[in-house]
Amino acid sequence: MDGSFEAFSHDYPFPYSGWHYHPEYEIHFIRKSSGSYYVGTYAGDFEPGNLVMTGPHLPHMWVSTAVGEDWDTAHEQILDRDMVVHFSERFADTCMHSFEDCGGFQTLLNEAHSGLLFSAETSRRAGAIFEALLRAHGFERLALFFRLLAELEADTGRYCLSFAPPGPNRMAGRLNTILAYIAENFSRADLSCASIAAAHGMSASALSRAFEKYANCPCVEYINRLRVYKACQLLAETKDPVTTICYDVGYDVLSTFNRNFLRFIGATPSEFRQRRSLGLGHETRPGLKPEAITVGGARLASERRTGAAAPQSV
Repeated sequence: MDGSFEAFSHDYPFPYSGWHYHPEYEIHFIRKSSGSYYVGTYAGDFEPGNLVMTGPHLPHMWVSTAVGEDWDTAHEQILDRDMVVHFSERFADTCMHSFEDCGGFQTLLNEAHSGLLFSAETSRRAGAIFEALLRAHGFERLALFFRLLAELEADTGRYCLSFAPPGPNRMAGRLNTILAYIAENFSRADLSCASIAAAHGMSASALSRAFEKYANCPCVEYINRLRVYKACQLLAETKDPVTTICYDVGYDVLSTFNRNFLRFIGATPSEFRQRRSLGLGHETRPGLKPEAITVGGARLASERRTGAAAPQSV
């Protein structure tokens, strides 16, 4: 895309609705259907009104349950399921350097690298803005875009879904490059933490420390989660045998695949596929330490003590 932004609506399935990543920031709104969504190291259930923002190179997808009133059997699709806004890092930088009032925008962008889930009230208002944005042109379109960002920035109930947001330091920037490399290569059976470190001129111990500090997740677990979440998509959307899917996502030992799938998803691959075919969700299991994930400078643990309900990662 160019140096601006784009807003569009799409059906499900869609060529880019699978486990994917891209260099743009994304604001994603679900109009209809329910199912499971995956953002970085997070997996959970969604329903209409789900509003999430992702940063550059953060893998993500929404997999709808193939049973329900939203499913158009004539088209074998859920029509107009998603509303999406993409904008480039260059456009975000231009806005912040051109307008003093965009100062709070930087915090939102930093947190988006981890994936952000917004509150129900913000989602309700954002959904109306999205609908208007899809129809707008010219200055009205630009005004609606900034109005949408203002709603997201003002939401004090938003939560980071994945690892802790990177700070403005050299190692965090390098980690983003490494995360993009992993997102592109996680399905390679020969990918390992040692090979990733070597490809980026680091020692294996330095890479391990960086992941523990900035991603709040061991390198090998991050790779395994990406592989398992991609497998969830293939199990839900194809009839490929479990063994084939195991190899397609980067595992060369079926027992290792099954063990990691059960650990992260709470079911075996076959059980997951059966529950999805019946329109059922799956159990989520705690993963990352919530007290290490921050939003707007406040730790989630302190927000939970006030009674706020936070999503669970698996």
